[in-house]
Amino acid sequence: MHPFPSPADLQFLVGKALENISLRFWSFGFGFGGNVSITVEGDVQHIGADGTLRQHNTDEDRLSPLMIHHLIGQTVRLLDVEPYCLTLTFDQGDRLRIPSDDGPFECGQIYDEAGRLKVF
Repeated sequence: MHPFPSPADLQFLVGKALENISLRFWSFGFGFGGNVSITVEGDVQHIGADGTLRQHNTDEDRLSPLMIHHLIGQTVRLLDVEPYCLTLTFDQGDRLRIPSDDGPFECGQIYDEAGRLKVF
């Protein structure tokens, strides 16, 4: 529904350790401690440090094994923001790509330290 906010608006993610991952019926949740979190209501791509691409989703027709649990405890070292894709790079080289689109529905939410909502 919306492009991602600017890189400057998302810099609060850099230096945050991923504390938990939750799998919900229609979404993934990524908690970084405090109020910082990302909810993704669609696909998530995990690119391992070795370059292996894994697509994770909540669509029951396209389920894939969830192999991102080892990201827990890793720290976000870099972020890359395209209009419809946010990529978080973690300290061991793994990348988490979160796509958005320009369709009629929101694809997720990001909450900063103050609990302010950013919708994508």
